Amino acid sequence: MTTVEFLASLKSLSIKIWIENDQLRYRAPKGVMKSDLKQELVERKTEIVRFLKQAKDVMGDKRLVTDVVPQRNLQSISQEECEKPNQIELWPSLAEFFVYDEFLYYVLTNDRRRNHSYKVAINQLVKDKVVVDIGTGKDAILARFCAEANARKVYAIEMSEKYYNSAKACINKLGLADKITLILGDATKVNLPEMADVCVSEIVGSIGGVEGAALILNNARRFLKEDGVMIPARSITKIAGVCLPDEFLQNPGFTEIPAYYTRKIFEQVGYPFDLRLCLRHFSKSSIISTSSIFEDLNFTGMIEPEYSHEVNLSILKDSRLDGFIVWLNLHTIEGEVIDVLEHEYCWLPVYFPVFSPGIQVSQGDKIEAICSGSLCENNLNPDYKIEGYVIKETGEKIEFKYYSYHYKNDFEQTPFYKTIFSQYVFESNINNSIKTAIT
Repeated sequence: MTTVEFLASLKSLSIKIWIENDQLRYRAPKGVMKSDLKQELVERKTEIVRFLKQAKDVMGDKRLVTDVVPQRNLQSISQEECEKPNQIELWPSLAEFFVYDEFLYYVLTNDRRRNHSYKVAINQLVKDKVVVDIGTGKDAILARFCAEANARKVYAIEMSEKYYNSAKACINKLGLADKITLILGDATKVNLPEMADVCVSEIVGSIGGVEGAALILNNARRFLKEDGVMIPARSITKIAGVCLPDEFLQNPGFTEIPAYYTRKIFEQVGYPFDLRLCLRHFSKSSIISTSSIFEDLNFTGMIEPEYSHEVNLSILKDSRLDGFIVWLNLHTIEGEVIDVLEHEYCWLPVYFPVFSPGIQVSQGDKIEAICSGSLCENNLNPDYKIEGYVIKETGEKIEFKYYSYHYKNDFEQTPFYKTIFSQYVFESNINNSIKTAIT
């Protein structure tokens, strides 16, 4: 039983746990805490504290753990661990799959920097306007921002009945039902009672187009008046060569929470596959080349969903080339840019492990490549490819080709993926959510 499942089982029994003076404490209904369960709780103390601290770290505050690990004791429990520099964490690319739950929605809703950048655009564009929000989510956060900015009317579309109901409860509780009208359905199929002036959305992923933004927002133009505008205005995804820390490459793998969502994605798709990988706590110091544009989606007009173009990179220092980092620069409005390498956002940079093991390169070496995106079998989400040459100053040319598929049934097809998946058994049955376990 994983830590998540164990915590979920305790919650289902109405057992509360916390750490006090470095001791594991519990409160349980009479007769529930049997001796074998109590012993297992004691034996799992270290992993429980580690897991809850990781969850707190991902959330960016202590809300998840204040009832379990009192804030005043967090540092004393593991002061040495807290003082260590952040290590790179491997995560699956989440945005392109329907695995959002209470935990992920909380992370999204409480991304303060992301919210600020959206508010900058919203506050300039929506006053006295009609707004349509594509994919409003359980907290209807962007719709609420529009209402707060004095939009005349907001139509918020949500496809999930569960999160439609959550958004409805949230809007009613905040007294915004007169300003925000919720619509249950697929944004590509529903209709609005009137034309909108502004379309606001957050259907970009760690690579801007992974969720199908090109096709969805092309379709959403039917909601807009002739002079209607889009928020965000543009998504530019950049690419550069990287040399990752040896300690990460020697033992890459998922910690418990990312592993949980990896299993969840595999369960949803129906098979394990070499999913896109993101890096948390990635440092810009690992970049060893100039950067270029990997994908450019300009939402001010119609977007071509498929593309192919050249990129040229120059190696900046003698190093080892392990692959490429690909990261989002989201322009909510001209002059307001979310660069996910400048601060930590709910979006993480994507890692393409092209060379495993890495290859030695020298300052002045060149990379000439073709980057392309094409729709996968579902005609919505893109597959990506980068192919080309590392051209050394000596004249040697090293050819490479790398595919990053949305959900193609390929598993452990490269040395890097074989390494990360060899350590795990991904169960086909996931019965509990993070929300059940830690709220």
